[in-house]
Amino acid sequence: MGVAGWLKRNFRGRGRFHPSVGMLRIPSSTIRPASKKDVDACRNIYYLNEPGRFPPGHVQTFIDSLESPKQLFLVAEMQGEIAAVGGICRTPESPQGSSLSFGMVHPDLHGKGLGTALLLGRLAALPRPTGVWWAILSSVGGSWTFFQRFGFLHYGRFALPPQMEEFDCYRAYLEESDWQACSRILAERRVCFDREGIQVPIGPAIPNTSLERTRER
Repeated sequence: MGVAGWLKRNFRGRGRFHPSVGMLRIPSSTIRPASKKDVDACRNIYYLNEPGRFPPGHVQTFIDSLESPKQLFLVAEMQGEIAAVGGICRTPESPQGSSLSFGMVHPDLHGKGLGTALLLGRLAALPRPTGVWWAILSSVGGSWTFFQRFGFLHYGRFALPPQMEEFDCYRAYLEESDWQACSRILAERRVCFDREGIQVPIGPAIPNTSLERTRER
């Protein structure tokens, strides 16, 4: 059974992504792919967000992901300064699955709509869906409340690489209209995001989180 059929049978509309949540708070900004020259600024954002959010010792995991060809990382800039960073890849377990990772905003700009802009930008970077796109993520600290507002639902707790620590995992799905809305909202909020030539790569396998094998709790 394909993902779309599994969705209709088992999910029945629950967990659909709501792209318009918080859209009026999105500030004028620029979203673009991260480059090697951005590593220091992104590392600094990680360190500023680390206390109470990321387990100790994960900074190298973040840097490895940031520099990996199997992940697309986008940065959001305001007034020429990097203010947020986040990654996305397609999942090898499912042709219609994507995985979000390391979404972070500079603490001085928390609550200003940059996290929302970066979330929409990452999902807009995906190819046009044939059926639906799934977006999955693991939550640290209190970030789960942010994603739940967009429709993400908890679907399990899994041990994730490299340390194989357990994290709560969440997922939502996007139909084509939701995917299109991500780009439209960014444009309406004067966010400069040129998707031309941007490709979301297939990432590493994520143990025990196949979308077709898991069941909603």
